[in-house]
Amino acid sequence: MSRTVTHDDAPQDPAQAGEDLPSPENVRLIERQVESALLEHPDVLDAAVVFRGGTLEDVPPEICVRCGMDGRYPGLELDADSGVCSLCTMYEQHREEIHGYFGDVDAFTARIRERARAAGSDYDCLLLFSGGKDSTYVLHQLVRLGLRVMTFTFDNGFISRTALENVENITAALGIEHVTSTRADQNRIFVQSLKEHKSVCNGCFRSLLDLANQLAYERGIPSIVTGLSRGQIIDERLLWFYRQGDFDAQYIEKQLAVGRQIYHRVGDRIASGSDRAVDEVEVVDYYRYSDVTKDDIRALLAETSQLWSAPKDTGFCSSNCMINDVGVYVHKLERGFHNYESPTRWEVRLGHLARAEADAELRTPVNIHRVKSMLSRIGYTDPGARDALGTRLAAYFVTREGATAGESELRTAASARLPEFLIPEHWVPLSRIPRSRGAVERKELPDPLDGTGKRLRLSAHGSAARAEATDGSAPVTAAEQALLESGRAGARALLLDLDHRPALTEVRRAVLATVLHHEALRSRYTCHPEDGRWLRTTAAAASAVPVAAVDLTRRAGQDEPALLRALERRLRERLDPAAGPLAHVVLVERGERPPRLLLVVHELAADTASWPVLLEDLATALTQVRDGVPVSLPPAGARERPTADGAAEGTVVRELPPADGTAQGVVTEEAPAADGHTVLPATGGQPVRVESTTLSAADSRALAAAPGGTALAVAAALQEVLGAAYGGSALTLTVTDHTETAGRPGRLVGATTVPRTVTLPTGAAGPGRPSVGLVHVGDATVPVPGGAPFRAAGIPGLSLETAPAGRHHPLEVVLSERDGRLTLDWWSTEPPRREPAGSGTPQQVAGWLTNHAQNLQERTP
Repeated sequence: MSRTVTHDDAPQDPAQAGEDLPSPENVRLIERQVESALLEHPDVLDAAVVFRGGTLEDVPPEICVRCGMDGRYPGLELDADSGVCSLCTMYEQHREEIHGYFGDVDAFTARIRERARAAGSDYDCLLLFSGGKDSTYVLHQLVRLGLRVMTFTFDNGFISRTALENVENITAALGIEHVTSTRADQNRIFVQSLKEHKSVCNGCFRSLLDLANQLAYERGIPSIVTGLSRGQIIDERLLWFYRQGDFDAQYIEKQLAVGRQIYHRVGDRIASGSDRAVDEVEVVDYYRYSDVTKDDIRALLAETSQLWSAPKDTGFCSSNCMINDVGVYVHKLERGFHNYESPTRWEVRLGHLARAEADAELRTPVNIHRVKSMLSRIGYTDPGARDALGTRLAAYFVTREGATAGESELRTAASARLPEFLIPEHWVPLSRIPRSRGAVERKELPDPLDGTGKRLRLSAHGSAARAEATDGSAPVTAAEQALLESGRAGARALLLDLDHRPALTEVRRAVLATVLHHEALRSRYTCHPEDGRWLRTTAAAASAVPVAAVDLTRRAGQDEPALLRALERRLRERLDPAAGPLAHVVLVERGERPPRLLLVVHELAADTASWPVLLEDLATALTQVRDGVPVSLPPAGARERPTADGAAEGTVVRELPPADGTAQGVVTEEAPAADGHTVLPATGGQPVRVESTTLSAADSRALAAAPGGTALAVAAALQEVLGAAYGGSALTLTVTDHTETAGRPGRLVGATTVPRTVTLPTGAAGPGRPSVGLVHVGDATVPVPGGAPFRAAGIPGLSLETAPAGRHHPLEVVLSERDGRLTLDWWSTEPPRREPAGSGTPQQVAGWLTNHAQNLQERTP
């Protein structure tokens, strides 16, 4: 039995169909015309304009000799000797770990049946059934396994009639209960998906999962089964972790579960969706447990040919959806590569698809006439149309020394010389334009679309690294170098209550203006593979800081802290100095309650002193966007320039004076531990917070007023207490004091404080390797500027903490102040994790500091 459900919202008006693509000759003329306009600006020394996604290439495309992947795929590297791509290399080196994520059909069946028994469900699972070849194969297998199956189809308005007939015929023949749902505003979702992802699949899959989750929840079905291929599973779910160097299946599974909770509460959700549906219904990928090949799937379909027919009106990459070709067309034009390139080549690596067949799928052209008709129907401007040429133009520019012109000013100047449709969408500042005999070397230009998640080079060990653009890079400062060498810099999160209800587009405009104003928010960092030097580039402003929305309208107030903690943790994990972003902004919708804004910012983009500046500019931008006036922000501080000795103008460096004349700060280089030095056990694993101690306001004031300040007092306490606990009369620490801002340029946003290696006390036998990292972040309550359209949100039970940035010390202590009271957060890794808390070390240090503070107060007249 089958039924159809419609979810109504207002559809969008269609736009006009696009025009033919410009010829290569016209593309050259367009590029030169825009370049000439840019070069007329007095601050521009050199410029290059590239028409993205066109047919022009400096050299014929190279392909991986193993998987056939196009060498033009952003961030992909082809080995000069072997011709093998970096993804194939990573796969070979981590083959066992990658395959360790996948299971077998027996494990799948046990998982599905166990959940159904626990839920007391009439069905074991709900299958997402499109009528295409992959989901049809899955349905037959589920039935053969004896599972009680219900099927669900989302009709997005462009499902092939043949595919829908397949659904009806097969479910009727198998006696399967089936539901088909539609969404009347799906065209709007398609447009939004194309704008954000240059693909229709992201928006379609969100609608599909939202509706399926709600249906499964209403029917008491605990598991939804998908027909995503293993190539899609790797590309969409796992590759992000592989870029971080994470291959552990259990860790990935746990993080994916958290990510799913966030995914279904961010963005455009079905109005009737229930949050409990997300909590209680699990999504299981069948092909995670079935190592079937494409030939195996076709063989089964041949056996059931009387029920299943291959659609003739879909593209080569889909066997059920016609609008899929729109995504292929737009993605290739606006991003320059096929959106199925990565998942299809993963199918080749896994042995599920022959390379020749993959080539045929990816090289088959779309039906342009039909694609243009569908673009017009949904209301998305054809990127091949004359009026949309600017969306495909990337402007690379070099400014004269000392010039201040940036994207905003150059865009305005170009608007006075060029028609609106020729204003480039992407702007990338460089130190020089790469040229060979005067001609621009296009392949050496950096990708203007940073932060898309797939535009990364994978090193041999599978971790992320930006494909280096030597022309657009600059040396990092000493403070940045220290954070990058630590391997895990900190981040800070702040939750704000908004005084008005801005639309998501208004928040995005305000954030974009702030990002344009502060270069640190757009920074990306690459480690030079030959000499280990870190280099810095600047990403395109439009994609530098993602701005999303979370809908908590139907969530009870008491549930918010746990959900926001999970969201903050997930966003913190997604911060990436190499690929970006360095910050996330989320608009939290709460129905009748005031909306909130969650900010999560990497320490490389904003240290303690940066936050007041960021909040001031964000407040100004939000107010001006709300009032409908152009955003105008006060001048930003100039970024520090690295000097010959590797330090930087604006970098804060402070020698620590003695505490009570006994503990002399000595700046040293790291060296092997010497006799008499306290050495903690070697580090291992990720740090966790093991203890937190807070001093009284009076004691905190006394320590801050003492010679050397709070940081030195805590360092002296650690030297004495840890020496007694682990043996040794001296202690070497890495001290980073963000509260000292003397010499910092005004309104500068970024990382400026350089860690110093300090040995206590004077007279130690010699410097030892730092065993402890000490970080003073200052006031934990970021001051909100007066008149701002927001205020800090105080939520009982919610603590958005600052994780430490250090050099993998066995023990790290983070100092922060709130309401005049000093707090010491103790972070430790295994094996010493248990020892500080178990031995009472934090309490002993707090006792030492209390006694020291009281002695200081007694001496004060």
